[in-house]
Amino acid sequence: MVCIFGLKLRTVLPYRTFPDEFGAHLFSAVLRVQIALDVSNAPRTRRFEAIIDSGATRCIFHSGIAEFLGIDIQSGDCEITNGIGGEEEVWIHPVTLYIPGGPVKIRAGFKENLPLAGLLGMTGFFDHFNVTFESLAGQCVLERVYRA
Repeated sequence: MVCIFGLKLRTVLPYRTFPDEFGAHLFSAVLRVQIALDVSNAPRTRRFEAIIDSGATRCIFHSGIAEFLGIDIQSGDCEITNGIGGEEEVWIHPVTLYIPGGPVKIRAGFKENLPLAGLLGMTGFFDHFNVTFESLAGQCVLERVYRA
């Protein structure tokens, strides 16, 4: 457990439940976040929902968010990702991610045809939290980690 001046920063997120086409249910851990350009006093996006994804290598956001922030996505570093949909281009840019416990500076990917607002992945998100998926309780527990 992380302590900041004696306080423990712990966030519990109940799973979101979605029906699938076969009559069963799918579960996701969703966190409301904001991002901004990686400069002092940059305006932030409105809060939006991003899925906590232990299978994602890095944080990836929809290109519409980059456009809102004034980022020309193809001016960033191009990275080829290989996911369930095969190989695709993702454009990497420095941003500030606003998460429980305070903002962090990360290098996030932006993708034009991402079917959701964002994925919170291993690099950029999981390296700031101990993440526990509690299937029986139907929740995800985040414990903020601060590194020197």
